This record gives sequence, structure tokens and C-alpha cells, in this order.
Amino acid sequence: MVIGKRIYHPLFCAALISSVLVYGRIVPVKDRHAFSSLIPQSDIVSMSGKLVSNPVKSERTGFYSAEFASDVAVSKCGAKSSCRGRLAVCIDEKTVEAYFPGKLYSASYGKGAVLCESGARLFLSGRTGKNGVFFVSKAESLGREKSFAGKLAHIRALSRLQFRRLMYAWGGAGGLLLALLSASREYTEAALSAAFRNAGLSHILALSGMHLSLVSGIALFAGMRLFGKTKSYIFQFCAVSIFVWFAGFSPSLLRAFLCSVLLLLCSVCGIAGADTVLILCAAFCLHALIAPAHILSAAFMLSYGALLGILLFSETLNIFLIRALPKKLSAPLAASLGAQALTAPVTLSLFGTFMPVGIVATALVSPLITVFIYAGIVCIALSLALPFFAPFTGAMMNAIYGLIKLFVLFFARAPYVRIVS
Repeated sequence: MVIGKRIYHPLFCAALISSVLVYGRIVPVKDRHAFSSLIPQSDIVSMSGKLVSNPVKSERTGFYSAEFASDVAVSKCGAKSSCRGRLAVCIDEKTVEAYFPGKLYSASYGKGAVLCESGARLFLSGRTGKNGVFFVSKAESLGREKSFAGKLAHIRALSRLQFRRLMYAWGGAGGLLLALLSASREYTEAALSAAFRNAGLSHILALSGMHLSLVSGIALFAGMRLFGKTKSYIFQFCAVSIFVWFAGFSPSLLRAFLCSVLLLLCSVCGIAGADTVLILCAAFCLHALIAPAHILSAAFMLSYGALLGILLFSETLNIFLIRALPKKLSAPLAASLGAQALTAPVTLSLFGTFMPVGIVATALVSPLITVFIYAGIVCIALSLALPFFAPFTGAMMNAIYGLIKLFVLFFARAPYVRIVS
């Protein structure tokens, strides 16, 4: 049986009951960071506070959206009020991309430009839209916090900026690698980004367990060679934590991080053969406690649904597929089918579309992406250690990128299913 005795396990029951209560709309999800102020939100024209998420660019509008934790708000008539909580802000390209290499507004660097990254303290001016989003017309830096957390956030912002500059030098390959390793899609080709979506491969561009497992595997291998088995776990945990800190805690990446830490704890405690489904259930419960706002996001549902589908169904599906296909092809195809079994209903209900070609496309493109990430990490290390290798590594990365692009554009031509209401 696929479920077997797991149905009686407390972790499985807790995750199942929580899912029914939340997605059945029986228990509402409380917003821990609801915005509150004495000034009505519609009257706010400026506020000071801190960015608490990385700005994400909308492919449709070109604007960046982010979460902002405000501490002081100013009304139209000049009244000031303290406030708490978070609200969504919409920032234009000119403000966010001032420091970005090769962008239209890069020339504004040094002319009152601000570094818009998570942790930045800003004074924002603008207006509040009907949907509660604050549209920023002007942003000013309030300087970085003097605390340890503030210094750490500034180091992270500068590191992400330097990483963008290195990736920009690699052209298209750099744009894709930047999206895969730091969730920044500013340099990903628009046509390729749309092709990933039309081919049912959007999950590959989203930071997830696949990317984290690659970093974790490299860290474990290096740790075993450098420090031995005992200390390698500490090195692995540090490497995974630094990667997640650098990339940001998106719903899918937080899920992957929790699963990774739980599996690492099992290894340290000598628990061999831990049930990965129960590990996922434990991660689900912890995730719901840590970041309840993630629960209703599409990324959260697709991330957990895809992994649960793989864990529950891929082995059974592989038994049937291996009779007709080679093992190297049947295993990834079974995993892809398992993931689609639980994510297809979600995508149909949320977006009204489903890309059946994604089943085959994932099985073929995922291994190429794995090679691309491994090669990218090696090439980054080479470029930093030996800068004169940068042109050679860039050429090698673009060769792999060209192959990935060829496959993705091919699968993007396939028809898809759309529900018309």
C-alpha cells in the first residue's frame, strides 16, 4: 500500500488534519503581520521602515513587489503615527535597478540611488492603491542598522549585487544561473522565461529542494574530504544555511531547508532509513507554525504537492514504466508523473491551465539543469580564484545553456489544457 501504516502515525495525522482544516476553509489562517496604524491606510503618503523580502519583478508590469515592515507612517495632512505589521509595496524599475549592471537605470548609481534588498531601511513616498498595495514614487535610504543583524543584511545585499555582476558577464547563461541560485530573474531572457512556463517547467526556475539538495550534496562531499564524517554534518548544515540565507526564504526553499535539516538530524542521531513522507509531514507542521502566511500561496501548495506525489507514487509507477522503458528514462518519468498527480489539480484550480507536456519535459530537462548548476558552481569558484578563466567558463556555461534553451523552446510549442469559465 502507498499509505500503509503511515495513516496511523501522529505526524501524518497532524499534517492531514491541518490540510483539511486550512484548505477546507474550516479554520482561517491568521495574518501575524497584519498592518495597523492610527492613520487610515488609504491616507498614507509616506512611511519609514524596512524591506523584509527581496523585490520580485513582475513579468507583466515590469514593477517590483516586496514586503515592507513600516514603523512610522505620514498622512496627506502631515500627521504622523507609529505603526506595525507589513504591507505590500510596488517599486518601479528605476529605483530597484539603479545598482544593477547593464540595466537602463544603472547610470543613476550614486545619484540618490538605494540598494533595494531585504533588510534595507528606507523612507518611501507614494500612494496606497485600492487593493491595499503602496505604490512607491520615491525611495530614500535611511542607512543600515548598526546592529549585528543589520550588518549581516548589508553583507548579504552586497554579495547578491556582486553575484549579479558576475552573472551579467556570462550573458544568457548567467541570467539563468542567477535565477536558479538566487531567485533573481532580472537577467533571464523574457522569451525563455515564458517558454519555461508554457512547457510546464516553471517549478524548475523556482528555488526548491532540487537546488538545495545539490548544494547539500557538494557540501557533504567536501566536508567528508576536509573534516571527516563527524564534522562533515556541521559543514553541510552551515553550507545549506548560508545558501538559504543568501537566496531568501521563499515557501519552496523553506520547505526544502526544513526537510534537509530534519534528515540531517536523523543522520546525526543515527536514525537510518527515515521515512521521507513522515519527514515531509513534520516539515509541513513546522512550516505552518513558522510562516503561516505561506500556507495559502501557490508556491507552498505546489512545492509540498509535488514532493508528496513523488514520494507516494513514483516507485509504483516505475514498476509499470520499467517494463517498456530503460531504467534511466523510466525513473525520472515516474517521478514527473508522481509530481503531476498532485500538482495538476492545484494548477487547474488556481490558474485554470495544465501543461501535460511538462511530464516528459521535466524528465528530460531536469538532468540538464542539474549539470548546469553543478558546472555553474565549479565555474564560479574558478572565476573567483582565477579571474582570467572567466571568459572560458562563460563560454562553457553558454554551451550548456544553449542545449537547455533548445529543449525548453521545443516543449513550449506543445498544446496545453485550459479551463474556460
